Amino acid sequence: MRRKLGYILIVIVGYFILKNSSLLPIEAIKSDQEPEERGIVSQLQTVEKVEMIQDLTYLGTLESDTKAMLSPKVTGNITRINVSEGDIVSEGDVILQIDGEQLEAKLQTVEQKRNLLYETISYLDSELGGFHSTNPMISKLQSAKLSLDFQESEVEKLRTLYDAGAISKSQLDQGEHQLQSMRLQVQELKHTMNSNYNKLQQERDVAAAHLGELEASIDEMELSLRDTSIKAPFDGQITQIMVSVGELASPGRALASLDNVHQLRIVTQVGESDLQKIRKGMDVEVTLSGYDESIEGEVSYKSGSVNPKTRIGEVRVNVQLPEDQVVIGSSARIRILLDSSRNEIMIPSSAVKTLETGMVVYVYNDKGRVYERKITTGKSIDGQYQVIEGLAEGDVIAVRNIQSLSDGTLVYILEEEVSQ
Repeated sequence: MRRKLGYILIVIVGYFILKNSSLLPIEAIKSDQEPEERGIVSQLQTVEKVEMIQDLTYLGTLESDTKAMLSPKVTGNITRINVSEGDIVSEGDVILQIDGEQLEAKLQTVEQKRNLLYETISYLDSELGGFHSTNPMISKLQSAKLSLDFQESEVEKLRTLYDAGAISKSQLDQGEHQLQSMRLQVQELKHTMNSNYNKLQQERDVAAAHLGELEASIDEMELSLRDTSIKAPFDGQITQIMVSVGELASPGRALASLDNVHQLRIVTQVGESDLQKIRKGMDVEVTLSGYDESIEGEVSYKSGSVNPKTRIGEVRVNVQLPEDQVVIGSSARIRILLDSSRNEIMIPSSAVKTLETGMVVYVYNDKGRVYERKITTGKSIDGQYQVIEGLAEGDVIAVRNIQSLSDGTLVYILEEEVSQ
């Protein structure tokens, strides 16, 4: 019995010895192998000083600063259209032609009447100029005056004889009666001559007045004939043609529209909060629809008030474009540069963590770890912060998985993810 119990005891002790001896190496291995620290994936960026720009971006419409609606001053059928929509024309180019045959025929008739009047006036001027030297009545008047002078001397003699009693009263009366008749004859001749001269002068004045009317009519018809050619008042682009050949053109009816391609502007509507930031003369970058490259512009106008209902005002930007790039009415993206200062440290907002103590970034130390550094920020522009204090040009900071980082965190950086 005792042997049996001793045997059982030896078996139990041996079991525990074997069990304990098998556990010792396992515990030793576990204590030697510490868990490996794994880095957090991030991306690095080198801090640089760059140009800091504040801007506003809007979508606007390309318009012409000067626009003309071409309409006729005369009535007539359109006989020719010389341009198409989109064509570039120069000042004085004939855009449309209106039928002017009736006006030309009427003008020829009036010109013939004018030529006849020229001849009539020339004849009357000749008659008036030589009236007192070539008119037949002049000699009659001169002869009558000589006879009158002779008769007056004869009557004086008769009066002397009568006073002396040499002749009778009837002889004196007869002489005086003859003298009076001769005076009346001279007066009639003078009156007739003056009347004839005045008549010639009146005919000449009437002819001259009629000539003036004809000249005015000719000038008016010549102007109307010129108006049958609808010409471009300035260099520009034909944006619309509203008629066809054969249609009747009449005063007041729009035939075509012309835009000045050398005086262009982008017009956009701006909210009242942004409108207060914009000033006339500010630089603008303009990108036309369909073009990748931007062109320079300038704010030329901003409305002094806003619509009380929409709270929106208007801004205009002057631009200069090559003629082949002008498409009136097309859209354009405008970037108004509000402020620009050079050599400022700008970092992406993704690199900044906000803590209770302030804003921090994580600076890389070239040994695989990042450390917190407190920064002071300035303006926030387009998803970037201006750093006033805390960073220097050349520092390397983490810009990815910032919320997972802490002071001294090991980071894992892919080579291609390091940005400059």
